[in-house]
This record gives sequence, C-alpha cells and structure tokens, in this order.
Amino acid sequence: RLADTIRALCNYGSHKKYYNQYLGINSRLDEMQAAILSVKLKYLDSENEKRRIIAERYLSEIKNDKIILPQEQNRESHVWHLFVVRTSKRNQFQQYLADNGIETVIHYPVAPHKQHAFKNWNHLSYPITEEIHSTAISLPLSPAMQKQEINAVISECNKY
Repeated sequence: RLADTIRALCNYGSHKKYYNQYLGINSRLDEMQAAILSVKLKYLDSENEKRRIIAERYLSEIKNDKIILPQEQNRESHVWHLFVVRTSKRNQFQQYLADNGIETVIHYPVAPHKQHAFKNWNHLSYPITEEIHSTAISLPLSPAMQKQEINAVISECNKY
C-alpha cells in the first residue's frame, strides 16, 4: 500500500491518469529517459518550428463556426505542445473525426477542483473552468505529421 501511494505521488498524485487522489508531482524521469532526451535535445528547435508551421496552418485554414480555435499571443514563445480547440458537442466532434480516421485526445477531462485531491473545493462552482473542461479537445499535432495528414485534419474540421 505504501509503495502504491509513493508511485501515485510521483505521478501527479494519480493512480489512474487524470484522476488525482493526492497532491503530487511529476517525477517519473529515470536515467535512461534522461539520456535519450539529452540526444533529442538537439532536434528541439526544428521540431518546435514544425509544430508552429502546422499550428499556423490550422489557425489560418480551419474555418468552422462550430470550432473555437486557440488564440496565439506570441509566435516566438508558443511551441504548440498541444493544439486544443473547443466545441460545444465535443464527444460528437471526436466521434466524427474518429470515423474519418483522425485521432483526437481529451486532455485533462476532470476540472482541477473536481479532483479528489482537492475535495475541499468540490462544492465550489467555477463555470468557466467547467465549460472549458467539457468542450476542449486536442487535434493531432506532431512534427512527424505528413502534409496529407495535416490536410485531412483541416478538411474534416471544415466539413464537420
């Protein structure tokens, strides 16, 4: 039991992804991962630039009133780890994209104040936070994406 608790504390306080039982931290990096990341570091700038280019295409070419695009504040500082859009019928949108061969992810589906780790705040209402958590979905964005994959994401978003 103690070992399980320690493992959870090292994983954001979570036994199950996105469901935090405790207040924890991210301390999952071991020596092997650190060695691999030190090699990958030399590719970071070029991969960030590839993500920026894909994000710029999404921002300029996705034209659908049902999809709220993120607003870019500063191109030089944004590396687009995720490209999160919002839509009122998120699950329907996710299913539509899946049916058309596009994988999406709902990151952080549980609002922070609804986590068990913050049970003292569960009774409070944060309507903006709750709205974002019920509408946000991440579109595919990877430096490894090919043009046809990017085109497909844009096309299907526009058809939705």
